[in-house]
Amino acid sequence: MLSRKDLAAIQSELSSFDQVREASLGLSREATRLSGSSILEVHRGELKRAGVTIEKVKSSLGRIDELSRDFPELRSAASVLVAHQEFVEASTLLSFVERGKVPSLKDLGVDSKPYVLGLLDVIGEFRRMVLNFLRKGEVKKAESVLTVMESLYEDLQGLNHTSIVPTFRVKMDAARRIVETTRGDVVTEARRFSLEQALTGLEKRLASRSKS
Repeated sequence: MLSRKDLAAIQSELSSFDQVREASLGLSREATRLSGSSILEVHRGELKRAGVTIEKVKSSLGRIDELSRDFPELRSAASVLVAHQEFVEASTLLSFVERGKVPSLKDLGVDSKPYVLGLLDVIGEFRRMVLNFLRKGEVKKAESVLTVMESLYEDLQGLNHTSIVPTFRVKMDAARRIVETTRGDVVTEARRFSLEQALTGLEKRLASRSKS
């Protein structure tokens, strides 16, 4: 028979773990939601607001880190991993728009797994940027973002031992399709724009000759 003292200690630990797990789950959901809000704010051009939202995400993730000190296994929970990778995605998008750079692991202070997954996710947001530029006729800007997309994909594709990163292969396959589709869109629009410019130039020359 187990002693009452051992049973009480076990029950206390289980209760503490459950409370921390529930709190961590709530904070993870909040961080994930806020990261999504920040991404939308970036696409709307509300960069200052997006930065404030990112700070709120950092606060939620910081609380998770505090809670998981006694239960480090919580850091590998699916909800916590998702929260961190969403933070990476939102932070990378904001950093690129504001400073033209992809933040490093040290910049974001996250583990390697959510960092890699977040970078794969942001490729989809970069495609959204490319399409917005193309709609505005800003082909050069679209080509610049496409270059970043291709670079991210190629760098991450070169990693080894990625089987230990959950959903990595699925996200890599999705990223490849996104990059290929976006490349096709940019090439098509660049050719159309070039042809349009050539025709405009020809019309001007013909009009000039007719006047002379």
